[in-house]
Formats: sequence, structure tokens, C-alpha cells
Amino acid sequence: MIKDLKAAYVLVALNVVIWILGVIQSFSGMPGYLPLDAVTGGIYVPDIVIGGQWYRIITAMFLHDGFYHLASNMLALFLLGRMMERMMGSLRFILTYFIAGIGGNLVALYWDLIHGDYFYTLGASGAILGLVGALLAVSVNKHDGIPGVNVKRALIACVLMLIPTSSNVSMTAHLGGFVFGFAAAYIIGSLFPVKKSVKR
Repeated sequence: MIKDLKAAYVLVALNVVIWILGVIQSFSGMPGYLPLDAVTGGIYVPDIVIGGQWYRIITAMFLHDGFYHLASNMLALFLLGRMMERMMGSLRFILTYFIAGIGGNLVALYWDLIHGDYFYTLGASGAILGLVGALLAVSVNKHDGIPGVNVKRALIACVLMLIPTSSNVSMTAHLGGFVFGFAAAYIIGSLFPVKKSVKR
């Protein structure tokens, strides 16, 4: 039921609304006071490390470079997010999503910093790949299998993440998101296992 899967829908809606606001800000000619595009809210080493704009680690998770970048990410989040939220519960799902997204962006930032290759990075794909890592972690924790897992849906989400839809996408953020998502879901699942409901 939709009422039981609030977080996944809220995340999709939030990403879409932020993209629309960014388009409005861009075409209105208004100064970019709000972090609604790559320049004002994306991952960029000088602005973060030197300028101290660490909020970009989070804002970059909700920014997208064009409609196709947004559409592919939101379709993947819609397909995979509902499934993972149903398996993990809303709170565990949200924690895993944000840990994966922030972790992936930190990995991308560190990679750019040590290589001196500075360019803007943005998108929700690191967090979404974190959900793929979380799916693997849940499968490790549940040795008797995972009821309700749609393998086809998970594969479609993975393929969507691999399609290049923007030049401002970092593969290191993808890898970092996957690793952080796996670690977060495994630790959270071990410390706070999902209780199985008993039908009476």
C-alpha cells in the first residue's frame, strides 16, 4: 500500500520539485542564491574544501543535470526504493539512503582532491546504488532468502544507473555509494533487525 511506503515517494517527489525549482530559477534570470544547480549546490572541491560549503555533500544528492538524468534516477529510485523500504522499514531505508549518498559524495570529493581533477558532480545515483548495496547486505543477513524481492526490478534499476545521462556523474560516487549502502544496511540490520510480523 502507498500509505506504508511514504519515504520512497517523498524522496522522488522532493527530487522532482527541486529540479523544477532549479529550472525556474535558471530561466527567470534570478541570481543563484539557492543551491539548485551544479554550480551552487554540486560537489566541487574548491567550494567545499576551501570555501567551507560542506552542505554541498547533501544538496548534490538532490540535483540533476537535465530531464533525462532526473528521469532515469527517479525511475530507478521508484522501482528499487519501494522494494527496499518494504523490506527494511521506512526509518532504516531513509538512514541507508542518506548514508550511502553522503558517503558516495565524500568518496567522489576525496578522489577529485587527491587527483587534482576538479569538476562539478551531482545526482542521486550514489544513494540509489547504495540501495543496491543494501539489497546485497539484506540478502547476506537473511540466510533463508528475501521474500518479496523482485530481481527484475533490481536489475532494471542497476542498468538505469549505468546509462550515462550526464557529464556531471562520478563513477567513484557510484562505487562509494554502493559500499556505504552495503555497510549501512548490514550494520543497521544486525543491530536493529526487522521484526517479522506474525499473522493471527
